[in-house]
Amino acid sequence: MTTRAVGSAAATVANLGPGFDVIGVCLEGPRDSVTAELTDDGQVTLVAVTGDDGRLAQMPGPNVAEVVARHVLDRFADPGVGVRLWLDKGLPLGSGMGSSSASAVATAVAVAALVNPEIPKDALLDACREGERIAAGTPHADNVAPCLFGGIVACIPGEDDAVHVLPLPAPQDMILVCVKPEYDVKTSDARAALPETVSLKDAVHNAAATTAFLTGLTTGDWRLMALGCDERLATPARKPFVKGYDGVVAAARRAGAVGAGLSGSGPTIYALSDDRHAAREIAEAMVDAFAEVGATASAVVSGVDPDGAQVTLLDV
Repeated sequence: MTTRAVGSAAATVANLGPGFDVIGVCLEGPRDSVTAELTDDGQVTLVAVTGDDGRLAQMPGPNVAEVVARHVLDRFADPGVGVRLWLDKGLPLGSGMGSSSASAVATAVAVAALVNPEIPKDALLDACREGERIAAGTPHADNVAPCLFGGIVACIPGEDDAVHVLPLPAPQDMILVCVKPEYDVKTSDARAALPETVSLKDAVHNAAATTAFLTGLTTGDWRLMALGCDERLATPARKPFVKGYDGVVAAARRAGAVGAGLSGSGPTIYALSDDRHAAREIAEAMVDAFAEVGATASAVVSGVDPDGAQVTLLDV
């Protein structure tokens, strides 16, 4: 009998509010899953990928799952231990909803559970960030951290490339609407479009917006959160990748959204609501706004997942 571990990790919205590269939130779904089985050949083998329509097989270089698994084995496993992986993609690629992060986190928790079930989640963050380095060119943590730990988190840079993950309060009635048009945006392209400098006016605006947003999260004041949903460091450079961006955001606000913005690097646009019924109406308005510019879009309406990545052990 062989033991396998199945890791499951959900979509995320990074750059939440004004928190570019800092604040992210874990959704209830959709989710990626990774099945792992230890071997004694020292190799990391990605046996199969499903749910991606064959796209990952066409991409050059190692898969995120392979990189993360190797990192976990090198740090925690005995010499000569290898692993076989099966990746099932529940998240669309290039969506801005943390697709690569979900693969990375699901892999990390699955492999770690087989090596040593006592490995804490926070010890897996660096491995997950290495997956982001492969996918996006930089090991930013604002997708992988909420995906791993759940809830809303802030990722605070430390010394020697370290990241401190700070849990933030999540209002119990917070609902996120995520609407993705039919096309993709590469994270690497979106990062390449970012300016090296920003104006003093925009820097001050974002500092004020961050203060308002965090105070709103802490106190449950949706008016303050609304003031904070006006990010000016990355969004102006990235929204040209999303046809109809301003119209979709305006439609979300007219339908009652507290705020809206780019999810990650796009093209998904998120909106915030304090009511699930209203959120569905917001989703319809955003989908219709995308249709007005010729883009078919799909919507996810989700609460905040407080638990993050999960793992199950199976005997086969």
